Amino acid sequence: MAGYRRNNALMCLIFPSSLSELGLKWFERLLEESIERWQQLAEAFVTQFKTNTKTPKEINHLLSAKMESDDSLKAYNTKYWETFNEILDCPTNLEITQYKHGLPIGHRLRDSLMINQPTSMELLMQGINEHIHVEDNATVSTAKKN
Repeated sequence: MAGYRRNNALMCLIFPSSLSELGLKWFERLLEESIERWQQLAEAFVTQFKTNTKTPKEINHLLSAKMESDDSLKAYNTKYWETFNEILDCPTNLEITQYKHGLPIGHRLRDSLMINQPTSMELLMQGINEHIHVEDNATVSTAKKN
């Protein structure tokens, strides 16, 4: 790779082939179009693996994620995805199932997810975002009335 160091695009394309399983999982989680040049990719990698001494969380941390009685859906969603992002390997069906089971029994989103089981993370996020939007609108309407 040293011979091609001046070719940013080629360096970014070749880089994943040099990674171990852990590094590759990190690389695959990078947001699309979040890296524009080789130097930026190299810095992100070093930041993640050289300076990050935090041990990744295990799946059991995700299994303990629950919506508390005083949490909004938005707060639970944030807490859930923060925990999820610290786990390196989690099957999609477990992610979806655990999100649903972390909601209280009788919650509208939980009921909706029971009836219309999402088959992908995109469908799960779409349903979550719709319910957050409705919850936010209800909060704004209540605040305006008071």
